[in-house]
Amino acid sequence: MKYDVVVVGGGTAGYAASIALARRGKSVALIERNRIGGVCVNYGCVPAIFLYDVSFLYSRSVEIANYKGLYNEIELDNFFQKRDEIIEYLSSAGRKLIENAGGEIIEGEAELVSRNAVKVGSTVVEADKVVLATGTSPKRPNVEGVENAISEDEATRLNYVPASMVVIGGGVGAVELAQIYARLGSSVTLVSRSRVLKFLTDNARRILLESLDFDGVKVVEEASLKRINRCSVQTDKGTFEGDVIVYAVGRVSNIPKGSDRVGIKYDENGILVNDKLETNVPGVYAIGDVTNRQAKLAHLAYLDAMVLAVNLTGGNERVDYTGVPMVIYTDPMVAVAGDRQKVKRYVSFPFNANTRAIIKGLREGFVTLGLDDSGTIVYAEVVGDGAEELIGIASLAIRKGMHVRELAFTALPHPSLSEALVNAARAYFDLDVDSLK
Repeated sequence: MKYDVVVVGGGTAGYAASIALARRGKSVALIERNRIGGVCVNYGCVPAIFLYDVSFLYSRSVEIANYKGLYNEIELDNFFQKRDEIIEYLSSAGRKLIENAGGEIIEGEAELVSRNAVKVGSTVVEADKVVLATGTSPKRPNVEGVENAISEDEATRLNYVPASMVVIGGGVGAVELAQIYARLGSSVTLVSRSRVLKFLTDNARRILLESLDFDGVKVVEEASLKRINRCSVQTDKGTFEGDVIVYAVGRVSNIPKGSDRVGIKYDENGILVNDKLETNVPGVYAIGDVTNRQAKLAHLAYLDAMVLAVNLTGGNERVDYTGVPMVIYTDPMVAVAGDRQKVKRYVSFPFNANTRAIIKGLREGFVTLGLDDSGTIVYAEVVGDGAEELIGIASLAIRKGMHVRELAFTALPHPSLSEALVNAARAYFDLDVDSLK
């Protein structure tokens, strides 16, 4: 079998690239060993955010209803089944989109034979170009008894709420899981070897830690793991019990079989690529989380796929990750974009002074903009309702090198949460008139 392009991996990057390339006239074969959609659809973004939504509604719907003068009761029902239905729908939709575009899906484990050939079982698939999009897997902590724990991917697919849980990790996935299961009824302990979400500003971290405490999550920071038992975790700060032990300590790239044979260079963070997503081997490309970029995000995988599809059909695009946003699906929601290292001054505006937030009844949090010496917006942090949408506006401002003056004198809808961005910029000029001084 011979194709223009063979794509190895049917996750976000692989399936998006396959569709775009096929639509642009290339003959494409996508090789996938599991299910279309990869981690994001099957174990990551989709099930995790679905459970976040469920836990938010379950824990706060009565409060919000009361705020509006309504009476409301809510009970947990078959939400795990609904989660699985959405996963199945999205995975099936991805398959249909590939086939509709004219791509072919080959099921099985891929092994690189050469820079122009991939083996699946006993079949060799040849192509002019090979694209590696094999994603990541959960990193296992190097501690005795790790086999007694489940990974973050497995935790998003549990079909019951454990009475108790210990979550190992201090990053995004660990914090999200801890709050979700605590709100669904688990007694949760979060054990981290460092400060939880240490990349956030102190103010954002404080608000989030207060929220975790309110939800009953016991947070143990700067703890060294000693052993994981069947229902407990031993550390230098004590032993913590849980019916289920979860590790969420990062992810490792899935380097395809045969990479060494072909001579593809990679490091501990993934396959080395340039800004055109070319590996060191001519005709072989890598996209998505398997590459050696630090941020392993689905929206970057989509971007990689689009750049590659254009370049393999005559274009000359380059990836630019400036101002890329990241969202933490906690309550309050947290979103960041930009580079804190460039910040010389911060300006902020609280949601409790935002008219739309007051009307809605979700007034926790703030918008913070980070400015460099010239007043250019180089960083943004949104904590609160709507953070996942507002950070997109801030990301555009950062990417375009917008000066704080330009945002301050922009009119956004009133009343809307987006006004908090404008008012944060206006604080630079002492024009944030809705906020008490």
